[in-house]
Amino acid sequence: MKLESHLPRQSPWLYITPLLNAILLLLVYFLFSSGFVIQSGITVEKPRSSSRLTGFDRAHIITLAAGNEAPIYFDGRRITFDQLSQRLVDSRTGERRVIIHHDRQAPSGRVVEIINLAQELGFEAALSTTPSQTPLVP
Repeated sequence: MKLESHLPRQSPWLYITPLLNAILLLLVYFLFSSGFVIQSGITVEKPRSSSRLTGFDRAHIITLAAGNEAPIYFDGRRITFDQLSQRLVDSRTGERRVIIHHDRQAPSGRVVEIINLAQELGFEAALSTTPSQTPLVP
């Protein structure tokens, strides 16, 4: 026995509209939420200074984090001190400037070692700081 429906046939747009609505909502959600993503990285609390750093736009970044181990990062990748020396030797053909982001709690002797290494290999080194809100000298 064949059953027949006596209801009027529905338009296909009736089924496509909720799908398009869901796709549009997902698109808007991902477009707006991507601006709120915090980039993960190395936490470094830089010392304060009123000086400005100019001319180091394309410089290599050496980051020295705090702690007893004081890990070193070259352009965002963790390396050892010996690997840092090799990376600097390999990158001497490009930009010959480095910016050293060091934490306030990082060992100052390690910072000086990195500066000396960079200068021995012909790099111009600069220390990165955070601008101070108030003048250091009244």
